[in-house]
Amino acid sequence: MQKGFESRRKPSGVPVRLIIVASVLGVSLIVGGIFAYRNLGYFYVGADEVAVVVNNLTGGVQTIDRAGVVIYVPLLQNVYTLDKREQILTMSSTNITPNQPEGNPLWVKAIDGSDVILDMTIHYRIVPAKADFIMQDSGFTNAFKDKWLYDYGRAICRYNFGELRVDDFPFASRRAEKANQAKSELNKHLNPHGIDVLAVNVQDYRYYREYAEKIHERRLADKEVEEQKARGSAAMENQRKVVVEETKKMDIEVARFLGDLQKREIDAEAKAESIRHDAEAYYEKVKIEADAEYERLDQRAKAVLVARTAEAEGILELRKALEGEGGRNLVKMEYAKRLREARILGVPVVRPSEEFPYMRLEREAFPPGAAAK
Repeated sequence: MQKGFESRRKPSGVPVRLIIVASVLGVSLIVGGIFAYRNLGYFYVGADEVAVVVNNLTGGVQTIDRAGVVIYVPLLQNVYTLDKREQILTMSSTNITPNQPEGNPLWVKAIDGSDVILDMTIHYRIVPAKADFIMQDSGFTNAFKDKWLYDYGRAICRYNFGELRVDDFPFASRRAEKANQAKSELNKHLNPHGIDVLAVNVQDYRYYREYAEKIHERRLADKEVEEQKARGSAAMENQRKVVVEETKKMDIEVARFLGDLQKREIDAEAKAESIRHDAEAYYEKVKIEADAEYERLDQRAKAVLVARTAEAEGILELRKALEGEGGRNLVKMEYAKRLREARILGVPVVRPSEEFPYMRLEREAFPPGAAAK
């Protein structure tokens, strides 16, 4: 029983194999550290640069956006720098290189079909915070220029400036409008790649001689049109001024007329009021006089009526008196009065009318029977 007995108790302590591995790693680290210390490198980053440190073992990337010295291990790390200053991409016929002996201007097909050659520049810079992304996206050094900036710049500028007519290019405001539009579109496409476009400038433009002559003729025609418009505007302004002046004069005359009319209305109302008062006073006076005259005439009429009545009564009484003996006596009295006043003349002549003409005249003056009467 005891012979075949094996203890189930686990051995204590660290396994020998693990101790050996740890020892080897420790020695390796010490040796590597000594080697790395003896082979450390450094790199100076300028104020206008951004550094990117790439770890060759882990593949990690670190961005250093500050001026100063960067210490690294040459075998384990690589350091790359990018220029973060404002840079210029030139597209011009004067930008002559061995690969581009005629330069690289931008050929644009205008919206009216004309060909226009532009000499222009694109001002840009990288975004320092995206330096590590630029390295991973485009490659080391300045590969991003050829991969993104040059192609996008020419394509977008050609598209935007192609929306102009050939006679629009001489106007700086229209070129500037399209340049700003191109800048906005370039940033929309290039910002995700770590590139910031600052400005798009057109230095010069050219087209064929025939275009230039036609454009010159059109400019002259446009100038004439503008002069005619200016004259028309001046005439319209003069007309407007005359209308304003005449309107003011008319307003003054109307105001004066209205004032005079109002004054006349006030005078007429005052006069009418005065006449009305005079008429009322005259009416009252006439009424009073008429009432007095009526009263006088009424009294006179009453007096006349009384007198006539009395006279009529007297005549009636007289008639009654004359109807009897008193009437005959009254006739006798009247007859006596007539006889008392009569003259009786006589001459004893046989033919008085023939011998004594004066007797004829007297007889004619006193015909027979007049004495009797």
